Amino acid sequence: MVVAVCAFRLENVRRHLRHNLDQLNGDEYVVLLDRPVTPEAEKVATQVNEAGGTMRILGATRGLSASRNTVLREWADRHVLFVDDDVRLEASAVDAVRAAFRAGAHVVGARLRPPRELRRLPWFLSSGQFHLVGWHRDRGDIKIWGACMGVDADFARRQGLTFDLDLSRTGGNLQSGEDTSFIALMKEAGARECLLPEHAVVHDVDPGRLTLRYLLRRAYWQGRSEARRHQSAAGLRKELTRHRTAPESRCTPLLFCVYGAATAIGVGHGLLLRLRK
Repeated sequence: MVVAVCAFRLENVRRHLRHNLDQLNGDEYVVLLDRPVTPEAEKVATQVNEAGGTMRILGATRGLSASRNTVLREWADRHVLFVDDDVRLEASAVDAVRAAFRAGAHVVGARLRPPRELRRLPWFLSSGQFHLVGWHRDRGDIKIWGACMGVDADFARRQGLTFDLDLSRTGGNLQSGEDTSFIALMKEAGARECLLPEHAVVHDVDPGRLTLRYLLRRAYWQGRSEARRHQSAAGLRKELTRHRTAPESRCTPLLFCVYGAATAIGVGHGLLLRLRK
């Protein structure tokens, strides 16, 4: 199996390198950096290569979908576990993903949880907003998200499936949905899905994402993405349901209104942009 880190932040690649390599058992560890070549990037690439992994600097910022498509193209006959550069793997989760592939799965996902050292969340971030930072709730069902997403690249190649460049997060924009759209296409083509809610990896997101400003921007871009996917009504309903189902928070009605409004504005803006094309 190939563990593919489609990276944008050098500091994350460096921080999680040793830990993630220690969680593997005969797997290939590949880092694709979606940035121009710089002396600092070359230094980190040398560290990755010397530690036993492989790092390639793509030479320009083309977006997350382009990076993932490169992996699908160049490791087309392999099982691939895509992880974000801010994910800390757990050996049991990696073993479970590998076992799921061997049992015949084509798409596999594990639970994404916050770091245990993050003891207290700000009042404006409840479990109703966890999806905005890429966390699943502690209990219940999960969906496959791109931060930890297993894909049978050979199945995808035979079906002619790739990640949508129009939904790709590129640089600083917060567009999303290329991962879940790809998984939906795989399942429509007959892919067998395996969810592993009992196995978790840590999504160690940057503290800057735990601010109200970032979360509102992310909610807005979620709306933009739903409009781009032609799922404006269904996507808005999905988001509103998430925001109003946070039983642990006494601020749920307020959060529902604030984040719901941000998402609705994003949907509206997205629809306007589509009409102008």
